[in-house]
Amino acid sequence: MVVAVLCAVAGASLVAVRRLRPRRAAVVQSRAVATPEQLRAQCRDAVGPPRVERISEHVWLAIGYDLANTILIQTSAGNVVVDVSMSPVRAQAVKAALTAVAPGRTLAVIYTHSHIDHTGGASAWVEPGTEIWATEALSEHFIKQYGEFRTAETRRGAGQYGAHIEEESLPCCTIGRRLDFESAVVTGALLPTRTFSGHAELTFGGVRIELVEAHGETHDQLFVWLPAERVLMPGDNYYHAFPNLYTIRGTSPRPVDAWIDSLDLMRRRAPEHLVPSHTVALHGRENILGALTRYRDAIQWVRDRVVAGANAGMRLEPLVESIGLPPAVASDPALAPLYGQVDWSARAIYTNHLGWFDGSPEALYPLAERDRATRTVAMMGGAERLWSVIDASLRTDPRWALHLLTLLRDAGLTAETPGQRWALASAAALESVAATVGNSNGRGYLLESAYGRRHGVPPLPTPRASAAVLDRVPMATVFHVMASRLLPELSSGVHESVRFDLTDSHETFFLTIRNGVLEVAKGDALPNTPPPLAVVTTTASAWRRVATDTLTPAAAVASGELRIAGDTAGFYTFSQRFRRGL
Repeated sequence: MVVAVLCAVAGASLVAVRRLRPRRAAVVQSRAVATPEQLRAQCRDAVGPPRVERISEHVWLAIGYDLANTILIQTSAGNVVVDVSMSPVRAQAVKAALTAVAPGRTLAVIYTHSHIDHTGGASAWVEPGTEIWATEALSEHFIKQYGEFRTAETRRGAGQYGAHIEEESLPCCTIGRRLDFESAVVTGALLPTRTFSGHAELTFGGVRIELVEAHGETHDQLFVWLPAERVLMPGDNYYHAFPNLYTIRGTSPRPVDAWIDSLDLMRRRAPEHLVPSHTVALHGRENILGALTRYRDAIQWVRDRVVAGANAGMRLEPLVESIGLPPAVASDPALAPLYGQVDWSARAIYTNHLGWFDGSPEALYPLAERDRATRTVAMMGGAERLWSVIDASLRTDPRWALHLLTLLRDAGLTAETPGQRWALASAAALESVAATVGNSNGRGYLLESAYGRRHGVPPLPTPRASAAVLDRVPMATVFHVMASRLLPELSSGVHESVRFDLTDSHETFFLTIRNGVLEVAKGDALPNTPPPLAVVTTTASAWRRVATDTLTPAAAVASGELRIAGDTAGFYTFSQRFRRGL
């Protein structure tokens, strides 16, 4: 009885509290798409023409010369250079401009992270005795991101940056100057000579420089702090655009929670000057504090909305469509979706944590794409009926036209149309959609895709890595990458192995092809490995060149760099089962 009375009183109290609680109004979120006019203003105001600016007594900024900025710290003993452009060609121009106002030898290079637009011009700056500083994680991530998926990333990167699009249609890459694809083929990247984890302090010519590990756009990011002048260089953890929490060129998941923590670490230092590796510098303690705070709040807002929506059982696409930015940060021009986008970011956060499945049972066993498209086209009245709608929609509703064209493609009904009708129509639809888009990555990708459909897909450039970089790649990585380059049409039904003895690194590897799969074993062979058809004695350096197709196996044998014991012809057949090169 007592329990019942208590429950009744508690229930009545709860009802009273509920009646007193104000009704919650939904937060109005901005889901605006950046416009081409915003992109043009960004290219003019946040990037601008090539120039050198003085930030403080010892710090100079070169901006507008390349996709990434280069920052020079001048000391009485020489210069320290933070980020070094994408290629030696662009880096030479940057070096000439900076050393004209701050002459001196290069004491050290600091990489804020491993992306090629920050590391590719190192050879233009590095002199005998120059230290190259980075986080301990950089080398592994550099090798990984430009290893197995290099071709896919290169193809999508060429689309993102609009390799064949004229400057009038794509005036900049939002956060920097357009890429020079031709010069970027030859990289001058060099791997670090000095690394650290957590925190490091350097002193050159009486100038104290702090390096702080601060993951964000990459898992190997750092920021640079000059406490005496209160100058902070955040790398790519801050720039004047909504952050690229996901990049459409493809990359490993970005550590969003760590990115927020890194921005908080920067806020604690209360900088007077914020000098990002993309876009213009900011000045004034309160101005910078507000910018960093809004930036981290925007990231956390999107992250928290994804978590809340997922826990509420929302499907992925309705969840993505429900998320924008709240008024407190949506009005900040530095968070305009000109480089990253909220919807791309929300999808990435969801799938990075929960994977592709969003809980919808219909997604588990769907019809095959072609079957689904074929049935849909038939229900809509057939291909000719769709073509009449497409032709009418190309100018008035290009996104709808693009959707219908995609159905025709997925149904396999494009080859039957005369005179490249589908390719030209889809190119026109892509161009019409691009005309409304201000995000340079999305705009570039749409226009480059349209170019490929009008003129054919251009061949991808073949990068030429320096021997200095190749010789630092672990042999286990070289052999691991070979696994993804095994040609199944030449290795199905094959079971054979080759032993590699590397005389300079004193390592032994067994490579076994088994029914289209390459198994790599370091040291001893794994169980069920057939006797090696050949034992190859070579150096790690020589095999790296063979694997990247800068040295043929026959030439290596002729020069004595590679010796084969056993079935020589069998080894040559074995090596031809792989696609070589970068």
